[in-house]
Amino acid sequence: MPTTTFQPTPMTGAANRPQVAPRAWLWDGYLAPGDITLLTAPTKTGKTTLLTGLLRCLAAGELFLGRPVTAGKALIASEESQEQWDDRLERLPVGPHSQLLARPFTGLPTADEWNALIDEACLMRLDGQLDLFVVDAIVNFLPGAWESNSVLLVDALNPLHRLTKKGAAVLLMHHPRIRKSEPGLSARGSSALVGYVDIALELSRYGRLRSDAPRRKIESLSRNPRTPERLVYELDADGAFTPLGDLTAVDFERNWAQVLAILKARGAAATHHDLLEDWPTDQEKPPGSSLYHWLKRAFAEKRIRREGCGTRTSQWRYRLENEDDKYWDRGELPPLRGLTGIPLRESTQSEQELDAIAKKEAETVLRMGAIRRSRK
Repeated sequence: MPTTTFQPTPMTGAANRPQVAPRAWLWDGYLAPGDITLLTAPTKTGKTTLLTGLLRCLAAGELFLGRPVTAGKALIASEESQEQWDDRLERLPVGPHSQLLARPFTGLPTADEWNALIDEACLMRLDGQLDLFVVDAIVNFLPGAWESNSVLLVDALNPLHRLTKKGAAVLLMHHPRIRKSEPGLSARGSSALVGYVDIALELSRYGRLRSDAPRRKIESLSRNPRTPERLVYELDADGAFTPLGDLTAVDFERNWAQVLAILKARGAAATHHDLLEDWPTDQEKPPGSSLYHWLKRAFAEKRIRREGCGTRTSQWRYRLENEDDKYWDRGELPPLRGLTGIPLRESTQSEQELDAIAKKEAETVLRMGAIRRSRK
């Protein structure tokens, strides 16, 4: 007979539950006591540099990327050598509140060695010496062939709950798969990894323009609504991190004058591919996807007009507003116009003047027809 017992709890409403204090975050929206966060980023994108910036703010509980950080202590198990960390810490000093284990294993650890590392972290937690445990990167620390086997993956991750149950936050750093994936799902290996963690973050380069070189974006999937879906930041040469907010709006306003000039020169409606071909050769040409989103935003803000159906055979074509648009907006046909461009029914001229204009236009049409016949 099995000896396991179960204690189900009633799923009562919020009004019947005892009041609890608001959730504490180690890094607001991203790292929480008792949770596991996964940070996935391509090689040499700056995930360890991002970690270093966070650790510096962890010393005194300063803002990091515009979000509050609670002061705490950290243990980092790193795949990088002590010499590599020494070079980084010379540029970006962290402090004694963070402890480093540089390449603690000579190879991939066994399950016993991995559990021994977790036990060490648990002892530090009990001694009040650990609030955050970081593994960079898990491919060099999790035992077994877990990348293609979800059962082995879960077995390797389960020991971390010994830490989270004691109130520590865990940050796992990882590399993405080669094939492009949906945001939040790019982590290499079994998809069970993203399902296992509480918060999944993806760090990547912001764009392909030269001005985007120091910019990075963090996209998120989370069980907690406090986690922002997207955060863009910039790292300068001095190691200062600056959150940039809605950078899409900044890029749009910065380039809108040029887009407007191209639309004015075009005159007729044109696709975003056509407008991209007209981009001045002495200026850096944006990616087609960026121009498409700028035009989409301009249309939503009623700065421009759009024609077409947005399909392959009838692409969106963009133009500036003209005099007839106000009639179409009211569901009316625009007025007939003469060759002079004056709406006949809205003209303030007298009937005699309109008759003279009509006669002149008729003479012009006849003259142009005579010219065409003479050329045949």
